[in-house]
This record gives sequence, structure tokens and C-alpha cells, in this order.
Amino acid sequence: MNSLKTALIVLAGVLIVGFTISLINADQLSRRLQAVQYEFHITDNELQHVSSERDTLADVNSFLLAREYIVDELMLRVDSLHARMRENELRNSYYGHYLLIDTGQNRFHLRRSFGNGEDILIRSGYCGTGKGWTSNDSGAVWNFSTPRGLRYVVKTGENPYWYRPDWYWQEMNLTPPEPDEYVVIPDTLSWDDQIVYYRDSLSAEERIWVQKVPGVLGEYKIDLGGGILIHYGIGRGRNISHGCIRMGSADLEALYRALPVGAPVIIY
Repeated sequence: MNSLKTALIVLAGVLIVGFTISLINADQLSRRLQAVQYEFHITDNELQHVSSERDTLADVNSFLLAREYIVDELMLRVDSLHARMRENELRNSYYGHYLLIDTGQNRFHLRRSFGNGEDILIRSGYCGTGKGWTSNDSGAVWNFSTPRGLRYVVKTGENPYWYRPDWYWQEMNLTPPEPDEYVVIPDTLSWDDQIVYYRDSLSAEERIWVQKVPGVLGEYKIDLGGGILIHYGIGRGRNISHGCIRMGSADLEALYRALPVGAPVIIY
């Protein structure tokens, strides 16, 4: 496994170095062509030869540029393969519930391991995972992929709030508000009443400027660290989220009840 990952890293490095060198060489040849032609009045045959070298390097540049995505795709596959190998290790060493997240099929599988190489499927269903690279009209780019690999439940909670980050507004081509520009829901209300207030007492435009949003994550959250949560959300069965894992209400509650802090979550 390590040799495969090392080989892919080397391949990525070779492609990047080759791309950089070819760009430098193409620029140097272009400058050389102009300088030589101006200073020495070279013949047409000599000019064609130098031009041919430059065109060949330009073709190489185009080839490498068109295939840059291959490196990212290979690394994702390596991470997914490594995660699946960790699943096999868990079956032999871990006792208890653990979770599998398939970002390709957008499905989850809650399983229970008995620590002797055997486990059973407890619950399975659809989830929503990260939508990958995205951009706004002004050219800002984000990678909203769900990270692959082995993670652990670091925290759980009930009645969570979603704190909108700056990219929420930037993705919609809006300027993030200053702290005094936020629309604030009265904290004297209960969590359930705050949800009603958000939905019924605020206009659609006002809701956009609420930073601390109640209810949108569902009644539970499972924190995997690094800003990645398992929470309620729409779009299950698709790559739609900003990196978090979206569940239906019943599935989310089942996972919340089954997975304690420290439980493994394998994402591939």
C-alpha cells in the first residue's frame, strides 16, 4: 500500500516538475527566437527549426495541463483504498459500532465489529457528501470535498446551531457582513422557538444575514473534527454538501445513539 501511494506521489511530482520545466523552456525558446531573428537575421530553415521546438513544448504543456485532474483523482483513489484497508484492520482489532461512508455511492453503513474478524451490518442508507471543487462569479475557488480516510467521533451534541462561515456569503457573490450587521435571533427563546422565529418572523432576505442558525443541522450532530460534521440535510444520495455528511432525521438519530465519542468513521 505504501509503495502504491509513494509511486503515485512520485508520478504527481514528475508531472508537476515536467509541466514547470516545459513552461520555462517554452518561454526561453520564444525569447531566443525573437532575439536571434532580430540580431542575426537567420534563415527560414533555422527559424522553422526553432519554431518547431517551441511548438513541441507547447504541445507537451497542453497535454500536461489537460491531465492535471488525473493526479487529484489518483490521490483520492489512494486515500479511499487506504481507508478500506483500515476497515479490515478494524474488524480484527475493534469491538463496537463503527461507520462507513461511501462518497462515490453516497451511502452509509453502520456496522458492529466483534474484534475477531467478524462484524454485522446494523443500518444502511443514503447520505449526502461533498460536492468537490466549486467557484463563484468572481473566480474564487473552494474544494468542498469530503475528506477520505479514517476519522473518529470527537464530540456529539443535541440541538446544534450552524455558524455560517464567510464562504457562505462569498459563494453567493455577497460580501460577508460585519459582526454588527448580523441578524440575531433572541437567545431568550428556547431552541424550538428560535427555529419558529427564524422561519416565520424573518423575511427571506433577513434569514440570509443570520450567522447563528438553529434547526438546519437537525436535532443532533456528530463531530468528526476539522469542521466535518454528520448532521441532517437535504440532497441525500448526491455529492451536494460543503464537505459535511448529510443524513435523514431517523438515520441521524440512529447514528447518534450508536456511535460514542471515539468511534471510528471510515470515509472512502
